[in-house]
Amino acid sequence: MDIINENRRDFLKKAAISAASLALLANCRYEAAAQKTDESLLALIRKNGVDDNWTGAKEVPGSVSWRTVLSKETDKGEPIEISGTVFQPDGKTPAPNTLIYLYHTDFEGYYGRGVGHRHGRYRGWMLTDKAGNYSFRTIKPAPYPENRWAAHIHMTVTTVKLREDSIDSILFEGDRLISPQERQIHKGGFNAILSFEKSRDGLLRATRNIQLVA
Repeated sequence: MDIINENRRDFLKKAAISAASLALLANCRYEAAAQKTDESLLALIRKNGVDDNWTGAKEVPGSVSWRTVLSKETDKGEPIEISGTVFQPDGKTPAPNTLIYLYHTDFEGYYGRGVGHRHGRYRGWMLTDKAGNYSFRTIKPAPYPENRWAAHIHMTVTTVKLREDSIDSILFEGDRLISPQERQIHKGGFNAILSFEKSRDGLLRATRNIQLVA
């Protein structure tokens, strides 16, 4: 009887290992297929990128998530997290697979210092998930040194159907440099002047939703 039970345990153990191996193999195949699909999608989006000094869709890397981190923990500046949902032109239906490109100055108002790219080191890309969501962490930028413009984060949006276009830059409530014109909504469909709330972990968080243009 002991021999029978031992054989049965060995059989069940081997079956479990085999099942786990098959599941892992299937998952790897799925991830490989998903990666190939994403690259194909990004290739289509790149074609809608625009060559200009404010754009970045054509430079999107081969792997993009719905969230990104632009800063390092050692960077000077106030850490912030901004997230939101991108909607179709109706303002209600989520818009998945929307590429967001963003960039901003450092904590003293400069883009380039020590970095060759025109937009500096605080730049990145996100591809919205199935629910149209995106999220990024960075430091709060400063206004340009000459204090002519309010502190801001540039953003562009691109899809397989829509050419890359800029939307209202993210601004920060309480900035005395915000002009009356900037308080109006031009592109993006929602208020881009953000007020932050400090969460339990001490991080400042805000929401910036986006509405695509038909």
